[in-house]
Amino acid sequence: MKKIGLICLALVLALGTLGVGYAMWSDEVVIEGTVDTGTLRLGIVKAEATLYQTKDVATADLSFEGEIAPWECDLPPGAQDFAYEKLVVTLNNTFPCLTVDIEFYVGAVTTVPIHITNLEMTDPSGELTVVWTSLPGNPGDPTGYFYRTGGDPQEDMVLTFTIINLVGSQLHDCDSDKADLILHVEQPAEQDHEYQFEFKVIGEQWAECPVQ
Repeated sequence: MKKIGLICLALVLALGTLGVGYAMWSDEVVIEGTVDTGTLRLGIVKAEATLYQTKDVATADLSFEGEIAPWECDLPPGAQDFAYEKLVVTLNNTFPCLTVDIEFYVGAVTTVPIHITNLEMTDPSGELTVVWTSLPGNPGDPTGYFYRTGGDPQEDMVLTFTIINLVGSQLHDCDSDKADLILHVEQPAEQDHEYQFEFKVIGEQWAECPVQ
């Protein structure tokens, strides 16, 4: 009888151990966390135009569109109160051989470094079509031209441009970088005509280490 009691006790202990083991293997652990990717905002904060012309009739109007973030940094002097997505350029009373130098500043409102990778030039009216002859990201300064939409790209070229000192720049928070947009009105351009286009700067997060 004593033997049977010992066997029963051993069986109860074995079953109890099995329960503990099952509980250990069937338990679950929940890990919660938040990944903050930071903010990455890049915009145009200042722009000024200088015209070089043989007759004092043409003007260049500059305006900003698309508020990205307040610009609360000290530089550059005379900057806008906001960083803007687009710079709108309107050339009035144009004529062939007119040259316009637009000096502009790009500013970063960001928690991560930004690498400027691309540029966009568009005519929202559809009157002009852009052609890049030296693409952003390639060696040298990006260049291109506008021609009349629907016309011949070479025979109806009305405006050429070069962008100096911009693509490839790395900006941190509150950094600003100066660049120049050089425009030249070509022979096929209409006399005393108004031409307008939008200009946008594009950047991406700067990776400190190469991706493996």
